[in-house]
Parts: sequence; structure tokens; C-alpha cells
Amino acid sequence: MRVLHLLDPAVLRPTEYRDRTLALIGELRAQGVQTVQLAGPQRHAAAADDVPLYGAEYGPDAAAPGAHVYRTSTPPRPAWLPPLLGQTLPAAAFALRLRQVARLTRPDLVHVHASGSDHPLWHALTTLAAGGHRRLPLVAEAERRGTGRHPLPALERWALARTGALAAPSLEMRAALRGAGIGCRRIAVIPPATGLAGLPRRMVQPAGLEGAPLIAFAGRLDPGDGIDLLLAVLDVVRKRHPALRLLVAGGGRREAALAQRIAGSAARGHVAITGTLSARRTADVLPRADIAVFPALGGGDAELAPSRHLLNAMAQGCAIVAADLASHRELLVHGHSALLFRAGSRRALAEALLGLLARPAQREALGMAAAACAAARHGWQATAVRYRHLYDSVLADQPC
Repeated sequence: MRVLHLLDPAVLRPTEYRDRTLALIGELRAQGVQTVQLAGPQRHAAAADDVPLYGAEYGPDAAAPGAHVYRTSTPPRPAWLPPLLGQTLPAAAFALRLRQVARLTRPDLVHVHASGSDHPLWHALTTLAAGGHRRLPLVAEAERRGTGRHPLPALERWALARTGALAAPSLEMRAALRGAGIGCRRIAVIPPATGLAGLPRRMVQPAGLEGAPLIAFAGRLDPGDGIDLLLAVLDVVRKRHPALRLLVAGGGRREAALAQRIAGSAARGHVAITGTLSARRTADVLPRADIAVFPALGGGDAELAPSRHLLNAMAQGCAIVAADLASHRELLVHGHSALLFRAGSRRALAEALLGLLARPAQREALGMAAAACAAARHGWQATAVRYRHLYDSVLADQPC
């Protein structure tokens, strides 16, 4: 079986997207699947040193050692071409490059990876251009843009309905896609993976905080991720644990406003905001805390797919307190691998934190159970097996 993987151009840079993508592709190869990689175009026009559209490909070091990636270059926009039409150049370049690589490598199936950026008509171009004289079956990774909260253009919806299968990260995402009217007849649930599964936990507290209870929050600073709820609960918890510290591993547009708000409150000196961190650096922070908290509110994107920080916290054996959302229940069992509290409830969150801070043995047991679950179900090897089975089922439906 030979699979053509269509990737975001972020795979050519040192990004978390690259690490995750190459981890999956490496495991697929280890299981006997032949792979070909094609990166989509950058949003801007090609620079002078970019590969010509029909020129030679970059070598194995284009993304990482051992991973050959075909690239797509976008011709510069002529001055006479209106800007609106100029935005179609990356799509046209990708369609041509995709057709060329498909003819050259003759894949059995195309796997469209979730993109880190918004490529117009990504799925539609795949459907229309990849097959040439024979239509290739498609497996596409579902994105939040396909749900009712993030509607797709009509042409992309039409293309998604004609894929061989969609891969959704959760049952809730699959239900949302069905509810949004996506007509693909096979939507498989493939839980997300983490490269930290099975690695030992590092439990070294930050200098100067030895012995002080430490809670960590990792994620965006948007209200939907629950940071305001956690800050509101902090004063209640500190009445019983005056030395308590909160470490916020995140940043963004609200960072300055939150820092100013904290500086003028009773929590001053007890809350530290790291600013935006890479996923790897955030993963280094989480195991240093006594409790990792994921207090996302109901009705947001966290209901469709869990945070990758939550997966990393599980893999590293953190004691987890998380909102009782559908996507969290698919990963965690209340009282076994985490404590789940009623989403949006200050009282429920405070009770969960206070109870867990008072019971170190329970924290240890929860962390061990979470790590065991991550190692068994959320490693890249298990994810590659699920994708390979999905490929087989899609190919079995194709006419000879």
C-alpha cells in the first residue's frame, strides 16, 4: 500500500505540527505502509531560492532526516493581476503539483492531514485534482471548521462528502460533523496521540517553591478555556493553602490584561504567567506541578477535541482535574485517572482542588492511571494501527 500524504507547509519548519506528522508517518512506515509526502504552498509568493513548480524536490532534510517531502512553490503575482484573483495562485499551484506528484508516485490512497493554516478549497482541490484519469480514494482528517460552529464553504462541503473516510479525534466531533450535514458515509474516531506516552515523569519543582502546593494551567488565555474560572477559585483554595502557587503556561492577546488584573488582586505574587510556550516547553512545566487543571467551559472547541496539553499531562503521569466535558470523558475516568468537575462551577472546581491537595496518595494513583492509559491508547504506534485499518477499509470499498 502506498499513501500520498498532503501536508501543511508548516511541516518544512521546526514546528509541533511537523513533529506530530513525522511521528505518524514514521510509525506507518514501520508497519509496512509506503508513504509519499507533499507539502502545500506557502501563503505568500515563492522566494528566489524556492523550488520551481516543476523543478527538483528538496532532499531528505527538507523536513527532518529520513523524510523526503515534495514541495509546492507559488509563482509571484503579476502586478496586473487583481489581489482577489492573486489569492487563487497558491491553490492553482497546489493543484498542478498534486497532479504531477500523483502521476509520478502512483499512490493507492491520499491522506489529507489537518492543516495548521486555512488553505482555501484544500479538500475540494484534493478531490478534483489528485485522481487524474483515475479517481484516488481519500482519507481526510476532520477539522473544527467542518462543524456547525465553523461552517465550510459549499464546495468544500461537497468535496468532504465524497471522501472515502473522515478521521475525527472524538465521538463529539463525529456527532458535530453529522449534525452539520457532512455527508461522508464513514467517519472514524481516531483518538489523538502524544509523543510523550511511556516517558518517565520529571517531578522537580521550580527553585524556591519546594514544598509549596503548585497548580498548573496550560492553554489559551481565552475565557472559553476557563482561566477566569480558575483565577476566581484561587482565592478560595488559598484560604486553606496560603502558600499555594498557580503557574499559567500560556499567553496571547489577553496576557497583559490578565497580568494587570492579577497584580491588583490578593493573588499578587502567587500567580506566574509564562507567556506563549511551545508544546514541548509546556510539557516540561506540567509534571512539576502537584495538579494540572483543565477547566474549559462547556460549549467551546474543547468539547469537540481535547487539548494536546491534556494528553501530554496524562502521558507524564500528572494528577489531573478537568471539566466534565464529553471530549474529556473519552480520555479520562472520574476517580480513576482524573477528577472531573461540573464545567463552569466554581464550587465544584474548588472542592476538587482542595480534596486532591489534601490527598497526596490519590494524586499519585491518578497520575499512574493516566500515564498507563496514555501509553496503551495514545501512542503513535496505536494511532498508526488505527489509520492503517482505516486505509484498508477504504481501499476495500473501491471498485477494481
